[in-house]
Amino acid sequence: MSVKSEQQADSPPAIVVGGDANALSVARSLHAAGISVHVLNRANARVRYSRTCRWIDLPDGDSGPDAWGTFLLGSRSDYLRGAVLLACSDEAIEMIIAHRPMLVDKFVIEEGDGELRLSLLDKLRTYGKSVEADIPTPKYWRVWSVSDLEGLKDDLIFPLIIKPLFSHHTRRIWKNRKYLAVESYQELHRNFTDLQHHGIEFLLMEFIPGGDDLLCSYYTYMDENGSPLFHFTKRVIRRHPENMGEGCYHVTDWSPDVRDMGLKFFRHVNLRGLGNVEFKRDPRDGKLKIIECNARFTAANCLVKAAGLDLALLTYNKLTGRPLPAVDSYRSGLTLWLPTQDFLAYKELKGKGKITLLRWLKSIMRSQQFQFLSWSDPLPAIVGAWRRFSRLIGRRQAQPVGGAAALR
Repeated sequence: MSVKSEQQADSPPAIVVGGDANALSVARSLHAAGISVHVLNRANARVRYSRTCRWIDLPDGDSGPDAWGTFLLGSRSDYLRGAVLLACSDEAIEMIIAHRPMLVDKFVIEEGDGELRLSLLDKLRTYGKSVEADIPTPKYWRVWSVSDLEGLKDDLIFPLIIKPLFSHHTRRIWKNRKYLAVESYQELHRNFTDLQHHGIEFLLMEFIPGGDDLLCSYYTYMDENGSPLFHFTKRVIRRHPENMGEGCYHVTDWSPDVRDMGLKFFRHVNLRGLGNVEFKRDPRDGKLKIIECNARFTAANCLVKAAGLDLALLTYNKLTGRPLPAVDSYRSGLTLWLPTQDFLAYKELKGKGKITLLRWLKSIMRSQQFQFLSWSDPLPAIVGAWRRFSRLIGRRQAQPVGGAAALR
């Protein structure tokens, strides 16, 4: 009997909540295993155009976490009773944990302590746990007021990073970046007051020198006994914008020291379920220093799947008591490439004299994995390309031309 036919026998549906590229990867994986996939997400999510899932329409066009919770707790979701809830974003984790006592009676919820999963969203608490576990961290400072900032003025080291405690809270004001780098106290003060105006909590963090290729990650799934079901490592080749954006070129590898440090962290916090922790290797002392942690599927999930580890099916089968897929090996040297973002990364690095066209072309001349492109499920990639094209045309039309530009 095939894996797909085995899964189809009495398999509860899955509800994939939130996310973007990771949600699409999870939907494709579970669909391939014969599992009915339903998606609860924001209206502009590209996964809604996938043939591998069923989109859940919400009333009045509302598509935020509050609406997700209302749907799941209400009678409109009764037809999905017994489904497996899989969170693919930080806001989805927050929503599910907030309603966990009621949701657990209706759905299958991911493993682990809800409070722990929430704490791992908080950068300050993550670094605190790291210090407890004797895991190196960048220097960091928590600042609540301008007077606090002034009191720290002589202790701060520039350049430094303004990093939100919760990454998803700044996406409405910082597009395509995880944090803000500042070069001086004056620049810090100006951005500090702006963030306070938006009501965003953040910390100040030492900037670890070196390129994005010093970033590396460890993935595992900790079972109910605290044992890892697998070990997986990868590293970043480029990000855009440099040193502060999303990864646009990744490669699978095998780094025992990254595994050891990641496993040490997860054992200390008593993680259960899926986990990913990111480090940056500090060129000043050679130490791995923790950057952030995610207790969910990440944007590179399709790369992990292509390398041979189906984390979506592993999680689903673990939660439903089914036989687990093989997770004893994976392919090293496999790459995930985001062409548009990586071209912008190339232009930025070229402008800084850090890369040449020939070197960039050599780096991408290989078989690639893509987040959205799939010949059997092409619409999410087509929609994404059309949106980028429309934005480009819109910007060009908005720009003054000819004499009008000269007069300005």
